[in-house]
Amino acid sequence: MIITRSTVDSLVIAAEKKNGMTTFGISDILENLVRRQSVGDRMNHIHSEVQTQFGNSPDYYAASQVHGEGDTLAVIVEFAQPSGTERVLDIATGTGFAAFAVAPNVAHVTATDLTYGMLAKARELASERGLSNIEFHVAAAESLPFAAASFDIVTCRIAPHHFQDVTAFLSESYRVLRPSGLFCVIDTVCPESERLIQWQNRVEKLRDASHVWAYPPSQWRKMIGETGFKIERESQSKNAEIQFSWWTQRETKSPELVKQIRSAFEGLSAQEGAIYDIRRDGDELYFAWPMYSVQARKPVE
Repeated sequence: MIITRSTVDSLVIAAEKKNGMTTFGISDILENLVRRQSVGDRMNHIHSEVQTQFGNSPDYYAASQVHGEGDTLAVIVEFAQPSGTERVLDIATGTGFAAFAVAPNVAHVTATDLTYGMLAKARELASERGLSNIEFHVAAAESLPFAAASFDIVTCRIAPHHFQDVTAFLSESYRVLRPSGLFCVIDTVCPESERLIQWQNRVEKLRDASHVWAYPPSQWRKMIGETGFKIERESQSKNAEIQFSWWTQRETKSPELVKQIRSAFEGLSAQEGAIYDIRRDGDELYFAWPMYSVQARKPVE
């Protein structure tokens, strides 16, 4: 598909009229879409899966304890080290939880997401919370429509496992950060076990077609370092406890597929289950994914 200005103008103007939103600049969206045309068919396929997965259910994610709660919200603020004057970019903001956590402590937040529906919900929630220093832009994490050295801090929370090209995301984050700027990323990770790396990613892909890959912390360190960042702090934790039936009820339509995912959990050894804090309450199963948090700095050249 060839994207033209007239096509984008028509779509965006119609969306703004429908939703009463003016924060999505036509030129920004056009530039971003044109840049994305060169990424390739597979990237477009993953982006389509993400847009389908998240675009249809902004209310679901707005109410999600996994996304809206947990220690990692406090960690993202702590690692960002805001003084009140910074310009922050929050990538793949979803319904805005990381942006909301940072916004009261900085001068301005630009929040991006691939999905218009998620940003519309984020804008609504920001208004309800009285946050007026956040603006929203449609953008792919691998192709950001911002000039080099535009931001003091870049944040991204519980999203990179949906990115088709994490190295491109890291390169873009590095590009838009000013020298000495901070990069703060938090994501679901796998244990340092080849069996569990394969197991966890298989389970996630069975449940969610937009899942791409969750890496172990060692791979994150390698990729971040190869981008040019200098890691200053890191921590490992667990996300909020997940109820299996809630986790599978919306995304997984097939009862047979739910049984297949449940069987995968049942196939873990007791030692492996302990890594995911698996517990049972009657027929219900609860677990928590490992999380990895990083604070890295772009060196002054």
